[in-house]
Amino acid sequence: MPNIRPIIGLTAGFDYSENKLYINNGYVEAIRLVGGLPVLLPLTEDVEFLKSTIGRFDGILLSGGSDVDARHWGEPNYTFGGEISPLRDEMELFVAREAIAINKPILGICRGCQVMNIALGGTIYQDIYSQQKGKTLYKHSQSAPKWYPTHEVYIDKDTKMFKVQQEKVIRVNSFHHQAVKDVAPGFIVSSRCGDGIIESIEHTNCKFAVGVQWHPEVMWEKDNTHLKIFAKFVSYCK
Repeated sequence: MPNIRPIIGLTAGFDYSENKLYINNGYVEAIRLVGGLPVLLPLTEDVEFLKSTIGRFDGILLSGGSDVDARHWGEPNYTFGGEISPLRDEMELFVAREAIAINKPILGICRGCQVMNIALGGTIYQDIYSQQKGKTLYKHSQSAPKWYPTHEVYIDKDTKMFKVQQEKVIRVNSFHHQAVKDVAPGFIVSSRCGDGIIESIEHTNCKFAVGVQWHPEVMWEKDNTHLKIFAKFVSYCK
């Protein structure tokens, strides 16, 4: 009997000026290499369509991208905020809630991690540097090549993230100025950076609902240990 690949729905960014979806090919290739079938989700506000579509997928991957509109956790948008994608916000927040509600495996990367937290009632820092004044933070928007790890992440042992990496400390890249602040009900912190910034979260009641703040999709070609998170995710989708 042929090996049937689980179908993984990937969310994409949206260019409003060009009316185009876009995604880094590293996500797509990572899912393919670890045995999944990557398929892009269309950007739509049709809730019934999304419910039906999510039901057909074996797992969901929320990709990285622009900032989330602060209204989704009850704050105004401050001056240090970046580009907002309103249609993507609405769709991904719905997708995250729905996937977790039906125990569908879901992986969130960078923005995707933040979206998962916001979707279930958590908050994020709109800008970690402006909102943690007096605290010495690491450089989280690196100037090094995207594939290059610039800081350590410290992983709690009794977590899915530790089961993924099998190490207490890993080195990762960093491209963000926002981060998880108040963790949503049902989620726990599974790793932090040395400066205290939350680097990964996971849901305690779901078989696999994990968000990471770094970008393994641009690291795995140089260091295939960063395929582990994709491999574990897809294994739960089978």
